Amino acid sequence: MPQNFTLSTQSTMMLTLPAAHSAWTQPNFGAVLLAELQQTGALIGPLQQGICRGSHALTDDVSLMVLQRSEGDDDLRVKAGLSYFSIIPGCACEADPTPMSELPEYVELRVAIRRTDSAATLELLDD
Repeated sequence: MPQNFTLSTQSTMMLTLPAAHSAWTQPNFGAVLLAELQQTGALIGPLQQGICRGSHALTDDVSLMVLQRSEGDDDLRVKAGLSYFSIIPGCACEADPTPMSELPEYVELRVAIRRTDSAATLELLDD
């Protein structure tokens, strides 16, 4: 079952993606979408929820690949694959025998951007 990360006007934070909306027809759309999602902090929840190997998502080095794009009457829809890393943090003591190594992770998200005001929803998709 997909996990929905909808951020609406009734939530504490409204997610809007005006730059991604404007770049919809541009060849750099994926890069613009990723930059805006990172800038807003909107990826933290879905990446943390999507972890399979580690226990803490690292959001610094995320890559996004647009898998599908479609247009509806009211919104622009994107299915995107995100590759990132997670870690299993140790105690960080000098004698800690378990080094913190980065573990590869992958999730797929559906992003819907409303045409009228660039309000957006994120949905974490199941494998």
